[in-house]
Amino acid sequence: MTANVTGRKSHSNQNTTIAALVHIAGLLFGFFAIALVYLASDNEFTKSNAANALNWHIPISLVAILVVIIGLGVSELAGVAMALLIATATICFAVIACINAYQGRAWQYPIVPQLI
Repeated sequence: MTANVTGRKSHSNQNTTIAALVHIAGLLFGFFAIALVYLASDNEFTKSNAANALNWHIPISLVAILVVIIGLGVSELAGVAMALLIATATICFAVIACINAYQGRAWQYPIVPQLI
């Protein structure tokens, strides 16, 4: 690895812009867009970032379904509070992962298992 003038690490065959946009796509379009990039890309760095994003978005989508059930069945206030917590964490983690990807690093989302 070598550093270029902007301070980003340069790797051969690495597209940091697409890798960074994968994390933002997860916020806007959910895990389907990330899965499409993962399946369509032949760039290892992009695939690594897409896998990290999928490892977050798939379990969080399942948790969001549980939050809706809790909100409907138990307490709307608890459901809204958990939904806001999930949304805040997802946005913060996606921004961190996006910045790291643009700088040439694949950042793994915390807490979730490595499914892919």
